[in-house]
Amino acid sequence: MNIRSLKSMAVLVVVALGLVLSACSGASEYRMESGQRTAGAEGIVEVTSDKNGNRVVSLSVAHLPRPGQLDESAATYVVWVSPDGTNYNYNVGQLRLADDRTGQVSFTTPFPSFAMVVTAEAHSTVLAPSDQVVLKREVGSSR
Repeated sequence: MNIRSLKSMAVLVVVALGLVLSACSGASEYRMESGQRTAGAEGIVEVTSDKNGNRVVSLSVAHLPRPGQLDESAATYVVWVSPDGTNYNYNVGQLRLADDRTGQVSFTTPFPSFAMVVTAEAHSTVLAPSDQVVLKREVGSSR
């Protein structure tokens, strides 16, 4: 074998290992449930773990109406996490929609299981979720 063949083989091995590791990463996928007024909305949650044991959460949505269509005072969507066994709601980020009514947001949380809710809000820094729930899902091992 010449050096060029060895380099090509090494690249193939690295790519193959990457594919195997990504397939074994332990990612979990959940389908969000839409609210009554957003029956056509879709949401997919993908959860993986980082090297520190935290959950890395990625939410992708499609077919959401503009927030103002649900409530004229609503200007944005906010994603909330409520840890399993608590009544606390943590605002983990704003979900902005593209022109085609899709959106994506990612965040990291230390909670292994939680309820996740997307609500229509007047602004992104609200301290508690409104009753304008557009998507929801229980996420994690104990739910």
